Amino acid sequence: MRWRATRRGDGAPGTTLLDRRRRVAGRVAAGTAVALAAVGFASPAQAAVDETYDVEITVAGKGTVTGEGSYEPGETVQLTATPAASHVWGGWTSDELDWIGARVGSFTMPESDVVLETTFRKQIPSLKSVYRDYFDVGNIWSGPQTYAPGSPNSATVDRHYNVMTAENAMKPDQLLPNDNIDPVTGAFTFNFAQADAFVDETLARGMDVHGHVLVWHGQSPPRINSGPTGGTREQARANMERYIREVLTHFQGRAVSWDVVNEAFVDGLGEFDPATQDWRDFLRGGPNGGASNWYSAYANGADTAAGEHPSDFLYDAFVLARTYDPQTRLEYNDFNVFQSEGKAQAIIAMATDLNERYAAEHPEDPRPLVEAIGMQSHNYINQTPAFACSDRTRLRQLVDDAAAEWQPGACSNEASVERSIQLIIEAGFDVSISELDLQVWEAWNGQPEGDDRSQYRDLTDPSVKDRISRGEFDYWVGKIENRAELEAIQAQRFAEYFAVYKKYSTDITRVTFWGLTDQLSWRSTHNPLIFNSDFSEKLGAVAVADPERWLGLRKQVVDTSKLEAAVAQVKQLDLRGVNYTGVTLAKVKAALARVTAVLRAGGPQATVNAATAALLDAVAALERR
Repeated sequence: MRWRATRRGDGAPGTTLLDRRRRVAGRVAAGTAVALAAVGFASPAQAAVDETYDVEITVAGKGTVTGEGSYEPGETVQLTATPAASHVWGGWTSDELDWIGARVGSFTMPESDVVLETTFRKQIPSLKSVYRDYFDVGNIWSGPQTYAPGSPNSATVDRHYNVMTAENAMKPDQLLPNDNIDPVTGAFTFNFAQADAFVDETLARGMDVHGHVLVWHGQSPPRINSGPTGGTREQARANMERYIREVLTHFQGRAVSWDVVNEAFVDGLGEFDPATQDWRDFLRGGPNGGASNWYSAYANGADTAAGEHPSDFLYDAFVLARTYDPQTRLEYNDFNVFQSEGKAQAIIAMATDLNERYAAEHPEDPRPLVEAIGMQSHNYINQTPAFACSDRTRLRQLVDDAAAEWQPGACSNEASVERSIQLIIEAGFDVSISELDLQVWEAWNGQPEGDDRSQYRDLTDPSVKDRISRGEFDYWVGKIENRAELEAIQAQRFAEYFAVYKKYSTDITRVTFWGLTDQLSWRSTHNPLIFNSDFSEKLGAVAVADPERWLGLRKQVVDTSKLEAAVAQVKQLDLRGVNYTGVTLAKVKAALARVTAVLRAGGPQATVNAATAALLDAVAALERR
């Protein structure tokens, strides 16, 4: 509903304040001029009336506003915008003030009339409820402030998320600071206090915990894998076993999954051919650069003649994790996994090799060793398209093969979210979107505020509306005029990402945002998340909560891949009465009829999942005559 705030009583019904001001001012000026002329005085315009200008407000949605009226230039105009219950405010937009979605409470009146537009919309629903039939939705715990009683942080977590990851508290250098490793004996003294506080309260709130991280070249105590206490292969492996044993037994039953190894591969791996190249050559510390104490220590004392290799630290880490917590899901985690023909291919080759080796050495365990690959997704909205192109995508109606990289429908088969997800699940792995944020500036150091958090500004802050470039980092110059335009471009990309996630949801375990608000993000001045600094909803939140509506789709996006695979499995059977008992055969045929109806109707996902389970159960229950 749209309505125009107007004031009545001085003109005909329905006239606006601007029309009325102009008419009254004209009558006053004309009357004054006649009176002055009658006594022989001139009528200078400035003497006719005190110059005032008007503020008119146009409102869309349910809420109340104040601030409309007549003001002198230079006067402070106070504004309020109060949304109705269960609604949120979308900010002020004004051509005269050059605002887009500004969230301000006042402005200085210019020498002109001002029209303000404001919007109120329904608050987005709980994201964990929106995606309950698709995947878990998570965020990060950054310290006690995340769960502070009565804080917007705590309320946001409770409303939207059902799995939490510690941003730092469960990393090796937090659980085992370097000074807690004896420099002579190498003895460990763990510090679990902060991690326990996070885990205990998360579980008390009814949420799951994802453990991050066991083995990493970064944020790890140097004494564990270098120097006199850890610098050899034998020492490093013994330390790794001791660390993983202590950590996993301590948290056993309290974490549903763990990042076992994090970021083992070099950066910038745009191309990798698993048929002709060895993934081990692209690990940090190997022949293609990077540094990793784990790689270096495992190289120091490796018996190459016996087949030992520095890369063995990955296999050992996963085997030890399976040994000391057999129930937890084991994941490999890395960034730039969207590089479909490069880093993604190398990671898949590694995980495949590790699983084949484990299956040969541990035939008693039916589970794969590496179960999921975490796509960190610290991505740029203009460099990381959501879609594979039209010859490979499952969402052809949304893809524009000719779109520029930052425009709706942009795609790539070499480097896109969808194509990498396809490769991962085709290789037999689940996917976790482990550290999602979508950065609006074009390079890690190209943000106009730099890395100075004190210079952070919301995208819609009118005081920095022209701040869209810094030095040579001018990607958006010529594409946008006001930085607030980036909010809608970012929302479009969020909608596209979540459309992809939904389309592959039966193979995606969770989607975790890496931060509660833009300002609280590790990349704060990139404005990468879905809430502003005051926890107000950005357009990205709207797009995430309902990507179909944002993208103009009439039906929900659902993943029917498992259902279609189940149908294909049934078609391989000889479903005749001579082969199976009538009762069990009838159940399969009834389930197939239900599947046909579901595929024709297209969702929702809960119905698709139920139809899949019913068909597979009916097939499993078939009894031969």
